[in-house]
Amino acid sequence: MHTSTLAVAAGLLSTTTSAASSYLQATALVTNAQNHSQLECWQFAKPLNISSAAGTSGAATFAFPASTESIYTLIPGRFNGGTHNAPAPQLVVFLSGLAHITLPVPVHGNSSLDEAWMLGGADGLIIAADTLGTGHITTYPLDEPTASLQIPFASADEMPAHEVIGSGPCRFGSGNAQVAMGGGYR
Repeated sequence: MHTSTLAVAAGLLSTTTSAASSYLQATALVTNAQNHSQLECWQFAKPLNISSAAGTSGAATFAFPASTESIYTLIPGRFNGGTHNAPAPQLVVFLSGLAHITLPVPVHGNSSLDEAWMLGGADGLIIAADTLGTGHITTYPLDEPTASLQIPFASADEMPAHEVIGSGPCRFGSGNAQVAMGGGYR
């Protein structure tokens, strides 16, 4: 498996908090019962761990299950990815740039719950699992390229255990990364 790719993704989320009371959260694209894509805020069931590995000792980590081939993508500025489904349930990490994800069929009346702005960096993690249904639209509004890692899970059954803690995308304060203290929804 591509352990180094997962280590890069987990490294983006390092924090100095106690792992016993910190949980990773991520916006997820899923297919609902009406066969439409929708955004949810997920909190993963396992708390963060404190690494004892050389080079990251003391940093908070989260181990994602094994994946298949990982893909690094450099998306040109002002690119429109059109309406599409996730090719497989996958972890997507936006490393730089900005992605704007919208739904072609608004689930919440075209409110802010029907779009996600993914800024590359510490808050750039999303789960794309809407492999069926109406799909989503991804545009890249900046003039500069957006870099991402697409890390498919080995299968839909391999996605990490999680709890849906809110409709729409997760909301993070600046610089908080995607870590919730004590497991609460922000």
